Amino acid sequence: MIRKLYPGGKARAFNITYDDGVLQDIPFVSLLNRYRLKGTFNLNSGLMEQEFAWEHPSGALIRRLPTAAVSRLYEGHEVASHTVTHPYMQGLSRDEMMYQLVQDKAALEALTGREIRGFAVPFDWYSDEIAQCAAACGFEYARTSQERYCYTPPGDYFHWAAGAYHIMPGFWHFAERFFQAEEELALCQIVGHSYDLDTERMWQRMEALLKRVAEDPDTLSMTNLELVRYLKAMDQAVITTQRIENPSGQTLWFSRDGHVFSLAPGGILPL
Repeated sequence: MIRKLYPGGKARAFNITYDDGVLQDIPFVSLLNRYRLKGTFNLNSGLMEQEFAWEHPSGALIRRLPTAAVSRLYEGHEVASHTVTHPYMQGLSRDEMMYQLVQDKAALEALTGREIRGFAVPFDWYSDEIAQCAAACGFEYARTSQERYCYTPPGDYFHWAAGAYHIMPGFWHFAERFFQAEEELALCQIVGHSYDLDTERMWQRMEALLKRVAEDPDTLSMTNLELVRYLKAMDQAVITTQRIENPSGQTLWFSRDGHVFSLAPGGILPL
């Protein structure tokens, strides 16, 4: 029996992706770094330039990170686009959609000095047209705000429904069950905002979850882009009763009857 695995022979992947680029990202990134975990952070370049702030329903004042804080903060993590100004995209023309994606991508690339290949839609409206725009802009995936509450990896990377929003009922049960998940290539994706950790008083509980991920020998922390690139490579694998072929450019990992092994790019393994 052949089973697909994540890099390093891990059975499960853990992914956390936060939106908006707010001041609470600073202690949250520090927390991820403490446990050697990775995150994906979706930023609005135009609102960072303004150091935009708003009042949360809890009464807390939420502030955007200034651009000067961004260039070094997210080293070791993924930075992705979240549009220039976080508009509700249902009311935008195609040209306006393209502007929001193209300009945010360019601004974030100039700010971070690296290529931006991921996109997370603002708010909860999504369409095929947004997906088409994201692909046309050179993104490799588009993550929506729809929740799935399952551990199955995305089948369509431009209609990537999120795993679970961390302030919703049932989230902690979802996170707890993940460590017993038996699905092939099980994925736990957490979405939200780092300011939620303040407003919902979740810091301690979230740290306990991150610590457990870091200590779990069969779980790998991955960014959105790392996940997409690895899963796309795995999709190319040819598995028959006689052999496994890896035509991709990445090393792939499998187990056979409990024995873990890797297959280099271009490799063929007779069975």
